[in-house]
Amino acid sequence: MENISYDGIFKELLDEFPAENVVDFINKLFERSHSRDSEVIKLETESHVDGKERRSDKIIRIGGDMYHVEIQSGDDNSIALRIFEYSYRAALQHGKTLTSGSLTLDFPKSVVFYLRTTAQTPTEITITLNLPDGTTTTYTTPVRLLKEYKLEDLIQDSSLIFAPYYPMLFEGESLKSPEMLKKLENECIFIIDKIKEKANNGEIGRKTTDLIVKSLEDILFNVMVKSKLSKEEVDETMEAVARKYVLEPLNWREEGIVIGFAKGKAEEEARMKKAIMKMLARGDSIEEIQDVTGYEAAEIEKIRSEMQK
Repeated sequence: MENISYDGIFKELLDEFPAENVVDFINKLFERSHSRDSEVIKLETESHVDGKERRSDKIIRIGGDMYHVEIQSGDDNSIALRIFEYSYRAALQHGKTLTSGSLTLDFPKSVVFYLRTTAQTPTEITITLNLPDGTTTTYTTPVRLLKEYKLEDLIQDSSLIFAPYYPMLFEGESLKSPEMLKKLENECIFIIDKIKEKANNGEIGRKTTDLIVKSLEDILFNVMVKSKLSKEEVDETMEAVARKYVLEPLNWREEGIVIGFAKGKAEEEARMKKAIMKMLARGDSIEEIQDVTGYEAAEIEKIRSEMQK
């Protein structure tokens, strides 16, 4: 099973992260020291070649610097050329200076982030350019690896965007081992706890929290299915992880009342309805759902009827 858009998850999360967290992320990944109150500009990444659209993962400007992050799910012989092409087009779109007939292109600082690694995964990506005047130069892009990150690293503000990918570190491990599967389950729950803590402290928004947890669950499910675990093992693990988030739903009802805006209430009700449908689908009783959500039995029965229709 391989139907997850890993770069799509990255783009969506980066778009939702507060600007100061994006600065933390760029500072960590590129070893920079921008102030947290720096302006963050997310640049257009679309360009066209021979009538075909080309779109890199993400290009960000902070201060006078451009940064390009490319997510790689595995080894790809075309990555060097693609990185050079994306960088050139970013420079053409966003780093072009023309003075007295002289054109200057400022290339972005790029990093390729590998989610999976093999013996063939490069430590850096290099293109050698033999120029018409006989000189030679190299264009080198550093590589970062998910496996370089410890669990504790992924819950820091500077690396939180990579937290949903954590289950991929267990690919190739023997998840047939009950101990290894339990370790994966517990560590996913640990990540969710830390994310909820940040949400409750106001460090990240509710939508960002939902995106991180949902992405983590999707990738966890994908990893277990690819590992050919039994349906019972997959269901049991997913229930344990999903229940952790559903049973402590970040005070959605209370926060919705405090906010008091119609939009906020509508969004909160939609989330709670989705959570109730999830609990009904896995067989929770009306009484259990009442305890968790505070909803009346009649409201829950109404949602059950909608599901059956």
